[in-house]
Amino acid sequence: MKPLQLLCLRVVVGAVALVLCLPHNTHAQATSVPTAPATETPGTTRTLSLDDCLKIALGENPEVLIGLAQAQAAAAQSKSAFAGFLPTMDINGGYGRTLNDTTLRIFPRPRPNSAEVELAFTPFYTPDVFRNGFALNASIDYVIFNGLQRENNYAAAQSSLQASEQTLTQTKRRVLATVRTQFLAVMRSKQILRVRQEDFAIGKKQLERIRAQFDAGVIPIATVFTQEADLANRELAVVQAENDVELAKGTLLTTLGLNPGATVDFSELTLQQNLTESDLRAFRSTVGDFGKAFATSLEKRSDLAAAKSQIESANASVSAAQGAWLPTVSANASYNWNSPVVSNFQYGSQSVGLNFQYRIFDGFQRDANTQRAKATLSQNELQKRQAEQRIASDVQNGFIQLNTSEKNLDITARALKAAQQNFDAAEERFKVGAANILDLTTANANLATAKINRITALYNYLGAQFQMKFALGMLDE
Repeated sequence: MKPLQLLCLRVVVGAVALVLCLPHNTHAQATSVPTAPATETPGTTRTLSLDDCLKIALGENPEVLIGLAQAQAAAAQSKSAFAGFLPTMDINGGYGRTLNDTTLRIFPRPRPNSAEVELAFTPFYTPDVFRNGFALNASIDYVIFNGLQRENNYAAAQSSLQASEQTLTQTKRRVLATVRTQFLAVMRSKQILRVRQEDFAIGKKQLERIRAQFDAGVIPIATVFTQEADLANRELAVVQAENDVELAKGTLLTTLGLNPGATVDFSELTLQQNLTESDLRAFRSTVGDFGKAFATSLEKRSDLAAAKSQIESANASVSAAQGAWLPTVSANASYNWNSPVVSNFQYGSQSVGLNFQYRIFDGFQRDANTQRAKATLSQNELQKRQAEQRIASDVQNGFIQLNTSEKNLDITARALKAAQQNFDAAEERFKVGAANILDLTTANANLATAKINRITALYNYLGAQFQMKFALGMLDE
């Protein structure tokens, strides 16, 4: 082959090999979507710990899966934008055959004994080999300069990819914070149910003792009726507590992306019952005051980082839109061949060229694209301000919940101790006849309420710690 022909073919083949060798995701690792867990065997109860719930949520929660899909789409868009730095290549071939073996050729000839000319039709036989037609065309085009549009488009796609990944990180953190809160709600409702069941059991024993006293003629029948009514109220409280447990379980299972009606139980979470002042101060030292906490959250919160990346992407999009006002310079090379015989490649033609293009008027599309890009930039800047305000609100609310829960720990501890002493005293007085059934019922109700308030205070304090860590962007560190 001729040197120019060989050069064109080598360029085309080399460019094709370059594209085929590119990885499927050049700039970001694709995250696979986890599959759903295997179906539980009917009749079995699956017990989940808090760690199990967190792992399931990362693989099954719909919000997390949507975030994964959006991150994968952004990675594909980044790869597409990178393709602007590569040449475009086309290759096409074809085959055709003439079915007629003869054609009529028309040529002028003079008439005999006349100066006039007439048209003559003469059959012409086409050899079989010349009735075939083979064609091949290969071309490669490369944009040398287009107003830095591809550079800015790639920068915008990269920043958008970073924003998607940071948004996914924040979505995971928010979902995991929700799972922790809802898991605590399940634990709290189970503890309250246990208190209600113990209270009901105590009430049954008291009723048996009171009936025995009535049968012995010690107390009147009204005391029995009063205790029976009180026992019914305790049983009603047990049913309500059981309902609260099931509701809390269903809410948590829904967040996990599982069937809310699945037969699932949750393992107990160990809580420190007696929190001291040193324990409270130790956590406070990691948080600091509002200024320190807010500065930490601005540094670590992924939603703010995502908002900043979106601004960078919008800035690059504005530059890309403005680059459309500049000319485009491109180069191309092509190889063309057409022959009735496949082996006659030496008769192909090659060409190279350099193109310059400038669009004088495009129906105001460049103006519209620039204005849209600037509007997106303004919107992203406002969203960044909203993110900062949301973070400040989260930190402030975290301090409020932490302050309240710390106070409730001290109050409920003192209230539980006093309620227990009051109940013990009332029960002893009732046994010796120094107190009536109303005194005992009231003391018992106060004790149950104090136990429930103490349980609520402990779980609320742990939940306040989770919320504060989430506000600071430190929950899963």
